[in-house]
Amino acid sequence: MAEKKSYLAPINSKSMVQIVIDRLTGAIIEGELKPGDKIPTEPELAETFAVGRNTIREAVRILVAYGVLEIRRAEGTFVCSGFSAQIINPMIYNIILQKEDSYDDLIGLRKIVENGIMLLFMEQKPHQSVYTRLQDRCDRLLQELARKPEDVERILEADIAFHQEVAKATNNSLVMIVHDVIVQLTRESRKKTIETVIAKGDKEYLEFTHKNLLEKLNGDDIEALYQAVNDSYFYWKDIYK
Repeated sequence: MAEKKSYLAPINSKSMVQIVIDRLTGAIIEGELKPGDKIPTEPELAETFAVGRNTIREAVRILVAYGVLEIRRAEGTFVCSGFSAQIINPMIYNIILQKEDSYDDLIGLRKIVENGIMLLFMEQKPHQSVYTRLQDRCDRLLQELARKPEDVERILEADIAFHQEVAKATNNSLVMIVHDVIVQLTRESRKKTIETVIAKGDKEYLEFTHKNLLEKLNGDDIEALYQAVNDSYFYWKDIYK
């Protein structure tokens, strides 16, 4: 009997379109699905993931719009062999589809984008209300980390919300779009990072890195802020090593 692909494991929690998107894009990033591969049919995915067909249909529709998947009439749905500029920049699409060194490239791209966001943030000299919102986001993350038992999805959402608030403070719509793409590409690896940190009993690491980022964002030392960003990658950068 053929070994079952990990991305085809049933989804046990309540069905959501985003979970299906994350599962499929994660499979592409990790090389389980390659450019040109045909993905299982809509009924097969619905049965395997234990979700409704409408959820599968919507997830596939979004990935087709992104240029990640393509539908060939009478043949099925395939992982695109070339990039599409419909929504995802060719450079981003290349990161999704290439196999060799894709994760290292993604780390580099995330560093460039997030360091750029930090620089713009400081240049904006945000109003105190921005820092208040960031403090609220950080507090929510700390609350989720303190919850017993830990809910990885809730921690993940709180972490993403914190970083999205920083991107939003740049008042640059293009930066926010690119940041959202980075979040999409790194969502599954961020989740695995949180799971690893919890398994190692090192939740204090997540608490410290976010408190440290918030402290440095309140200062005027950009190099210290860059270092705080880099420190926050300690677990994440090696998640697929």
